[in-house]
Amino acid sequence: MSPSPHDLTEMAAAIEGTQVAARQWLQAGFSPGDAAAYVRAGCFDVDRTLELRLAHVAPGQIAALGLGWDFCAGKVPLADLVLKGGAQVKTPMLW
Repeated sequence: MSPSPHDLTEMAAAIEGTQVAARQWLQAGFSPGDAAAYVRAGCFDVDRTLELRLAHVAPGQIAALGLGWDFCAGKVPLADLVLKGGAQVKTPMLW
């Protein structure tokens, strides 16, 4: 089912992006609020962001790490963000 014009407009406003990008976020199953939270955390790639969500990495967790952009750019693997067994995200080591 194709998103309605209203849904596209709402998502585009939430992510501050185009309707093409809005369609991608909607088709991946993101709500405008969730998509906006991930975008604010630096996530720009819908497919990579979906990987985060499926691994139970919340927008606040990826934002706290400051690695949303790096993950979406392929510079940080998911395995480095998620501990074995689920949703706990590693906290950066501060020396």
